[in-house]
Formats: sequence, structure tokens, C-alpha cells
Amino acid sequence: MVEYLTQAIVLNSRPQKENDRIVDIYTKNFGRLNVRVIGGRRILSKLAPHLDTFNMVTVRLVEKNQITVTDVMTDERFGKERQDPIFYPSALKIISLVRSLTPLAAPDARLWYHLAKNLKTGGGDIATLLKIFGYDPMQASCDSCGNSPVKFFRIKDQSFFCGNCGLKWGTDGLIYL
Repeated sequence: MVEYLTQAIVLNSRPQKENDRIVDIYTKNFGRLNVRVIGGRRILSKLAPHLDTFNMVTVRLVEKNQITVTDVMTDERFGKERQDPIFYPSALKIISLVRSLTPLAAPDARLWYHLAKNLKTGGGDIATLLKIFGYDPMQASCDSCGNSPVKFFRIKDQSFFCGNCGLKWGTDGLIYL
């Protein structure tokens, strides 16, 4: 049994079995992980309140057959930012990109610091995030017509679209840059 202590940003959580949860986190040291929280769905769970989406936490992980959360402490909750009608949708887009484009257990220091900075400042620089992933919007052209500059990014197939072509696809799965 191996134990780790690291900072993490909570990306998402979903139920597992009757009382457990699987939490998708992006850690400073290990990258994106899906970790198990035993009893995380119970009403009186001591861990569940700390594992809300967008929280920055310090988490103790134990790896035996799978990675399990044994202890967690909230470092930053970003309560004011959650109420901001501009921040919240932007933060959801950023988290969606991270969950879709980041492989499990692949740490990236630039990505960690970008996520932490954006959550603390309430900003949502999607173009810089895409550049960290290797998709630079400034160098891209539309995948349909070849025009530049691009205005949309589609997560499903990692393609860029100009304003005219992006509107043809509808808004499903498109992120406005």
C-alpha cells in the first residue's frame, strides 16, 4: 500500500455503488486521476463537502488495488466566483476541456498552474489552455473552409472552425474562443 499527499482541483464526481463516489481530479503531482471515495455519497460523509467541483483541495491518496481518497482538506472554495454569471460557464468549459483532452496519470505543470490561476482570478482563458494542449488557435485554420481566424473549437474531434462554418454545426460540442 502506497500513500500520496498532493494538491488537486476537483473536476467532476459521479456515484458508484450504493454509498461510494468516483471523483475526477487534476493533481499537481500526478495529473488527472479518477479516485474512489468510500462512503462519499452518505449524508454525513466528512469527505463529500470538500470534493465539490472547482474546489482546490489537499488530498491524501492510498493506492492498493485502486486509488482511494483517505483524507481531504479544502484549500480554496471559490465561493464568490461560483456566483459570477461569467466565471461559472467559463470554468465549466475549461473543466470540460481538461476532462476531454487530458489522459489519466499524465502530469503537466503548465496545465496545473494555468488551472489554478484561472480559478483564483475568475478568468477563463480557453485559447491559452488549448495552446497548452498543443492546439494553438492563432496558428489554426478552419477545418471546413481553411479560413483564418478561427472562432470555435469542437472537443469531439479536436477541430477548429471559423465563424461561418462553426454556426453550421450548431452549438453542440462547440466552444467559442
